[in-house]
Amino acid sequence: MEIEKYLKEFEKETCACGRRHLFTVSRVIVEKGAIEKLPNLIQEAASKKAFILADKNTFIAAGERVCAILNNAGIHYAQYVFPTGEIEPDEKAVGSAIMNFDPSCDLVIAVGSGVINDIGKILANTAKLPYFIVGTAPSMDGYASATSSMSIDGLKVSLPSKCADVIIGDIDVLKNAPMRMLQAGLGDMLAKHISIAEWRIANEITGEYYCERVAELIRTALKRCVENADGLLKREEEAVKAVFEGLVIGGVAMAFAGVSRPASGVEHYFSHIWDMRGLAFGTKVDLHGIQCAVATNIAAGLYEKVLKTKPDKEKALAYAKAFDYQAWAKELKAFLGTGADVMIALEEKEQKYSIEKHEDRLNIILEKWEKLCGIIREEIPAQKEIERILEKIGAPKTAKEIGIDCDLSITLKATKDIRDKYVLSRLLWDLGVIDEI
Repeated sequence: MEIEKYLKEFEKETCACGRRHLFTVSRVIVEKGAIEKLPNLIQEAASKKAFILADKNTFIAAGERVCAILNNAGIHYAQYVFPTGEIEPDEKAVGSAIMNFDPSCDLVIAVGSGVINDIGKILANTAKLPYFIVGTAPSMDGYASATSSMSIDGLKVSLPSKCADVIIGDIDVLKNAPMRMLQAGLGDMLAKHISIAEWRIANEITGEYYCERVAELIRTALKRCVENADGLLKREEEAVKAVFEGLVIGGVAMAFAGVSRPASGVEHYFSHIWDMRGLAFGTKVDLHGIQCAVATNIAAGLYEKVLKTKPDKEKALAYAKAFDYQAWAKELKAFLGTGADVMIALEEKEQKYSIEKHEDRLNIILEKWEKLCGIIREEIPAQKEIERILEKIGAPKTAKEIGIDCDLSITLKATKDIRDKYVLSRLLWDLGVIDEI
């Protein structure tokens, strides 16, 4: 797949969805030895001095090589390397990057994956400079997105930042990433089964914008990842490339749609809730993609229960009428700490629990129930199939395996409040079955 050419095809005409999908990344280079092309890319950007951002681990993985290449090419640069390899994506980390930034630089080059990329995008956006990312692991789908997943006052948020101008995926580097990060990348891709299904469901129930062409872009990338899953444990180049390109496509799809829908659904919210509890109470968390893999497995099982559910209008109306939001807000606060405050404030604006709004949605759900079930069957594999893929790559399947010991029923309920987005938990609440499910 010539990924750059493939994605630029979307720019040529207005889509059937009514929007023009613009590919804002200038270059995507995914091949062996891709880092060697940095000098030419920097020259094309007319940069006089680059600022290199990395952490202790990513500097060893690729940063040292980047510096050597720039030295050999006579390219000036400054650098800041976080002294550890474990960085929280928060105000402190962003502040450190900004305070150590050399204002004489006219280009930001981040060397890393998740957190380093998120910080690099914010730094480049703040400094109003071009941004290159040299990926060190195919572990998450933020390489081509224009947002950064950060923690602010204990709440996981997606901040507007800067989409990369150049994405470099050097297969020689990526295939040597820690196996946990390779597993995380495929886990983040498996989550797309849920996200596409929920995007379609939301379109049916709330009228939210949906683009079938963008959805099919994700499905194609996901299929390629699953087909090459066998080679991931062996670090086969084609398998690693499939996952990295799939993750890049995930970010591009979000940019095409203008929302995170194509790449994130309730499974991502499970991960966000676990992260928020980690911030509030110091509980154990894992890599985002690993948590998404586990949550995808959980969500697949829950959707199987949805397919066995027979909607009951009177039951659903009675449930909504009896719902005590104040009691729930108190429970949410106890479960998430101060991170719940923003979620509670969001509900004051959103009013999704209002009796009138609920009945409107419920009538649509009842009218379209068979169609909604058809979407679930089309998009989401059986839970046993998700488990088979995770077993194949040696990835964990349950929350217990990754040290998540909180109440999963409360986690599920909390996912409906984290964003103004219609996901599984909101469907279950609308049906009045979230407690029993």
